[in-house]
Amino acid sequence: MSDENPPARGTGHDHDPFDGTCPLRWMVEDIGRYLAGDDAPPEEVDAAGHRAISRAVDEARELLQSAYRAHDVVATELRFAGPVRGFRRTVFALPPTPAALMLLCARMCDVGDDVQVMQHTAACGTATRSASWPFGMAVAERLTRPPARDDVPVPAGLDDLDDAGG
Repeated sequence: MSDENPPARGTGHDHDPFDGTCPLRWMVEDIGRYLAGDDAPPEEVDAAGHRAISRAVDEARELLQSAYRAHDVVATELRFAGPVRGFRRTVFALPPTPAALMLLCARMCDVGDDVQVMQHTAACGTATRSASWPFGMAVAERLTRPPARDDVPVPAGLDDLDDAGG
């Protein structure tokens, strides 16, 4: 067995990997022995394990608070392609606003270049929208709109917006 999946201690049965020990106590001992070494006295192992677990509590809390919802956009990729400048792409941590997208395109695109906005979500895939430069604010808004969520109903009268503006 590997270190990641140690066999149950004492009984040899897989049904109780902690051999009747409290799982937290087992972690303190295991982490303490890893940090202090196999030959360290029990007090040193215990102290090292407790210090590590104490730090890990805050680290785990911070990690849980940083979790994305499945539909959250975690990265936005802009792709530009045209005959003069070729293919270019940039990945951003933040999604561009419609006006910011237009400014980027004015600087990075030639007339007729393809502009593709890819919004990568945490667990719901990637939404891709594209248009040909130059385009106006209505198209820029459509390109930068966050991906649709299936669990949120579209208000009456707005369900046709995805088809508008190219």
